Amino acid sequence: MSSRNIFSDSLARSRFLDAVSFCGTYALEHQADVLRNYKSDGSVLTDADMFIHKHLCDTVRTLYPSCSILSEESEQPPDSGWDYLFAIDPIDGTDAYSQGMPAWCIAAGILDADYQIAGGIVYAPRWGIGHDQGLFISRFPGEAAQSRDNQRISPKKFSIPPKQAVMCSTSRNSVTIEGFSGKIRSFGSTIIHLLSPALHSHIDFAVFSPSFIWDIAAAHGIISSLGLDIQYLDGSHIDYRKLVRRGRTSGYALAGTSEMIDHMRGNINIHR
Repeated sequence: MSSRNIFSDSLARSRFLDAVSFCGTYALEHQADVLRNYKSDGSVLTDADMFIHKHLCDTVRTLYPSCSILSEESEQPPDSGWDYLFAIDPIDGTDAYSQGMPAWCIAAGILDADYQIAGGIVYAPRWGIGHDQGLFISRFPGEAAQSRDNQRISPKKFSIPPKQAVMCSTSRNSVTIEGFSGKIRSFGSTIIHLLSPALHSHIDFAVFSPSFIWDIAAAHGIISSLGLDIQYLDGSHIDYRKLVRRGRTSGYALAGTSEMIDHMRGNINIHR
């Protein structure tokens, strides 16, 4: 089943981006005095997460009533028969956010009715340089990825052997990379990690551990239009049908160009 194009209304798209921008401003204004709470799994939760969750979900229901929603901060399953699914992480990198660090973002991935990644919106208000409003990238289905000032984003060139990589902090004790003498960086947000090979001049690939749909969909929706991919270490691709049921990806995976992934996958060793 194919999704019909419901994103042709430029006013609705602009209103959704405005809502994301509003949520970023809200999070910025409350970061200095945020209070850390904890979920049952030990992960950090703040009032800003819940405010943004509600605001974005209400916005989607108003602008795109034929779409369904899957948010990190709600146990409610997606509705059936949707045109598109929004996979929302109100704040990816909540731990970093709650400690005053810059590596956090608001993320919304878009899947079509065939469970294929189709787009994504990411707003990281404190990330990057030379930006009045941080890093703001969007890609709606059928369109190219664009920055908030409507400038197209061009794919960058990559080098083999790679110079730098990004990896989540929890993986540093479980993953070794043979034959890699470059730097490994960790920022605190999986979404920012997955965007990094497309954004930062010397980062060539990302390694990430089993993750939920809201941790990856928005970044995947953007980088897939820029000549990059996400693959498991065995070369297979993510099945989003399984992730919609709130499951994690089935193993460690790589983000980068297909050539870079092919070059690196045999060098990644996982220690349980």
